Amino acid sequence: MTILLSIYNFRLVLNNKFRLLCFVCLVLLVILVITETSPAQITSPIPKPIEKSELSVGLVEVVQIPNSGTDTEKAARLNLLTHAGDGSKRLFVNDMRGKLYVVVDDTANVYMNLKQLICADFTYESSQQGFAYFAFHPEFAHNGIFYTVTSEIKDSGTPDFPVTKTILDSDQNIIESSHHDVIREWKATEPSRNTFVGTSREILRIEEPYPDHNIGQLGFNPNAKPGDDDYGLLYIAVADGGSDGWPVSDTDPLDNGQDLKTPLGKMLRINPLGNNSANGQYGIPRDNPFVGDKDPQTLDEIWAYGLRNPHRFSWDTGGEGKMLIADTGQDFIEEVNLGIKGANYGWGNREGTWVIEENNENVLFSLPQDDDRYNYTYPVAQYDHDIPPEIEKDYPIAIAGGYVYRGKAIPELIGQYIFADFGSDARFFHVPVDELVDGKQATIKELRLFDGEYETSFLEIIAKDRSDVRFGVDEVGEIYVTSKQDGKVRKLVPSPESTK
Repeated sequence: MTILLSIYNFRLVLNNKFRLLCFVCLVLLVILVITETSPAQITSPIPKPIEKSELSVGLVEVVQIPNSGTDTEKAARLNLLTHAGDGSKRLFVNDMRGKLYVVVDDTANVYMNLKQLICADFTYESSQQGFAYFAFHPEFAHNGIFYTVTSEIKDSGTPDFPVTKTILDSDQNIIESSHHDVIREWKATEPSRNTFVGTSREILRIEEPYPDHNIGQLGFNPNAKPGDDDYGLLYIAVADGGSDGWPVSDTDPLDNGQDLKTPLGKMLRINPLGNNSANGQYGIPRDNPFVGDKDPQTLDEIWAYGLRNPHRFSWDTGGEGKMLIADTGQDFIEEVNLGIKGANYGWGNREGTWVIEENNENVLFSLPQDDDRYNYTYPVAQYDHDIPPEIEKDYPIAIAGGYVYRGKAIPELIGQYIFADFGSDARFFHVPVDELVDGKQATIKELRLFDGEYETSFLEIIAKDRSDVRFGVDEVGEIYVTSKQDGKVRKLVPSPESTK
C-alpha cells in the first residue's frame, strides 16, 4: 500500500511540474507575441552623433540688407536668395516683411515692395508669414514672368482650396482658420531693369488652418529644357497646415499629410501658363501622378504627398539631376528626401524611418515587420534632435535645405549636398549627392566653418543664439548663406585648409 501511495504522489508531482512548465511556456509565448506586435518605444532613434568632417569652408560677407523690424527684431528676415537665370549675374533676396531686393556689384536695392503693392491684404502675424518665397520663370529674360507667395487676410479673396475640416485648439474648442496663402504671377515690362514695373494676376489661393506651416518654396526644375515634359512647370511645397508651435500639439492635427483631397502636406506641380484648372488660372500637367485617380476628389495638382513642412527643395544641376526635399521634423527626425513622382513620404504616420503615434508627437516606434505593404518612401539622409539632457525640451532643431555644390571656387566641395540646422543647433552639414540613394541612409558629416583664419560656428559669426539660416545659389553654382537674425548675405569661399 505504501509503495502504491508513493507512486501516486510521484505522479502528482510530475503532473504539477508539467503544468507549471506548460504555464511558463505559455507566458513566454505571450510575451514574445506582444513583443513582436507592440515594439518598444524609441527614445534615441539615432544614437551615433554626427562627426566633424575633414571638409571646411569660409564665410565672407557680401551685403547687408537694410533693417525692417523694430525693437529687438530689427534685422530683415531674409528667406530666399536666388538668381533670375537671365545671364545678368544679379542676385535677388526677399525680406519676409515685404520687400524683394536686387543685388548688383555687392549693393542691394529694392526691386519691388510687395507689401505696398498688395496693400492692406498683406499680413505678417507670425514669423512664418509675410512675403515667403519667389521663383523666376525659366524664360524670365524674355517674358519677364516670376511668381511670389504671400500671406494675406481671409477677407482678401475666396480660396481655391478652403479648409473643410473642423479646426480645434489644444482645449478642443473650435477656432477659425488663420489666413490665406496666395501665389501671384508678376510680369515685368522690362526684365533687365533693376526696379519692377509691370502687372500681376492671382494664380491660386489656399486657406491655412493655423498660423504656421504654410506654403513653402516655389521652384522650376533648372535641368528641364524646352520640349521636356518638366519644362516651365512650377513646383509648390505646401506644409501640413499646423504644428506644435500653435494651438495644438498632436501629430498632423488635421490628418492632412495622407489626405489626397487637400493640398496641405504635399508637393504640387502645375503649369502656371495653362488654364485647365478649376479656377482657370493655371494648368494641370497630364503626367501628374494622380490625374484620373479613381477617387474624383483627389487633387490632380498633387505630385507627391505625406510631408510635414517641406519648406525647401532644390535640384542638383550636375550628376543625375536629383531633386532633394528637406522636410522639417516634429520632435525627433529631420529629413533629406529624394523628390520622386507619386511618392508618399509617410507623414503623419511616419517620422523619418520610424512610426510616430498619431495623438502624441513625443512617441516613436520601430517600423513594423510588414512595413513594405504601406509603400512609404523614406529619407535618404536623416538626423535626430539628440537633445543634451541639460537643454530644455523646447530646444529648437529644424533642417534648412540647401544645394548640391556645383561651383568652381571650392573644388573639394563639388558634388556635396550642403544644408544646415536653422535652430539653436546651427550646424552646417554635407553629404555626397551620389550617396543619396532610395532605400539607403547616407552618412551626414558636419561641415567645418572658418571666419577668416579661425575655425568657428555660425552662431558665433552672427553673434546670436538662433541662426535662422537659409541657403541660396547664383548662376554659376556658388552657394550663399543668409540669416533672419542679422539680415546679411554671406558667401561660401575656400577656407584656410582648402585645396589650393
